[in-house]
Amino acid sequence: MPQPALSKAPSRGGSAPAVQRDGGSPSIRRAVDLLEFLRTRGEGATGPEIVAALGIPKSSTYDLIRTLLETGLLQAEAGQPRYFLGRRLYLMGLAYRAQVDLLREAAATARALRDETGETVQFSVLDEDHMLVLLKEEGLHPLRIISSVGSRVPVNWAAAGRFLVSDLADAPLRALLGRTVRPSPTGGAETDIDALVTRIRAARRTGHAIEINETNAHAGCVAAPVLDEAGQCIAAISIVVPEPRLTADRIPALIAAVGRAAAQLSQRWGDA
Repeated sequence: MPQPALSKAPSRGGSAPAVQRDGGSPSIRRAVDLLEFLRTRGEGATGPEIVAALGIPKSSTYDLIRTLLETGLLQAEAGQPRYFLGRRLYLMGLAYRAQVDLLREAAATARALRDETGETVQFSVLDEDHMLVLLKEEGLHPLRIISSVGSRVPVNWAAAGRFLVSDLADAPLRALLGRTVRPSPTGGAETDIDALVTRIRAARRTGHAIEINETNAHAGCVAAPVLDEAGQCIAAISIVVPEPRLTADRIPALIAAVGRAAAQLSQRWGDA
């Protein structure tokens, strides 16, 4: 889907004409433009300088400045009519850094799980109503599963997807499934809403989920949930295995391995 064009940040001390964009909230876009102007400028700016940079009416600019001051996203220099990026942005930056660090931890855990099992490992999150593969470590065997980072599929297609919606109460869960359930490429994925809710609840109780040939022919996966400090599922880690290696005598070991990896990430997430 095409994304709306973003305005280029103005050069230091210069101004940038307003850019007309389709969709979205004009107020939010103006706020982002103001903050980006101050970021690239590298120093504070006066009200008239901000008005010129944004290219919008003076009254609208000062309304925006007042709102950003009230929320802590801007701060004013004492005794001077100049505005700077606020302390709240620093706190947001710390939260973003923690998120990046946790993704780095997820990548390290996925590599360790891949090395332990020899199989492809995926780390997935919920992206709106679908499962998004955020990280992947390729398996070590010649026969591997082909998947890609950025793949976005209905939650009924994958064992990991069951966990990503498992904290929803029945009514919103059924509404989400009603909007998104689709037949999988193999035709093996469950599409009955009642049966899906039952499987989702069962997976959350046991702490693991398994699917074989539901999405990819001759392949399956074993997944476990990654939980935050409140016990909410924020991601899922899964081992993706060709069917010949997904045998009954091996599945318990895979369940144990993915469970340990998920528990490790959950503990780190809770400590972050």
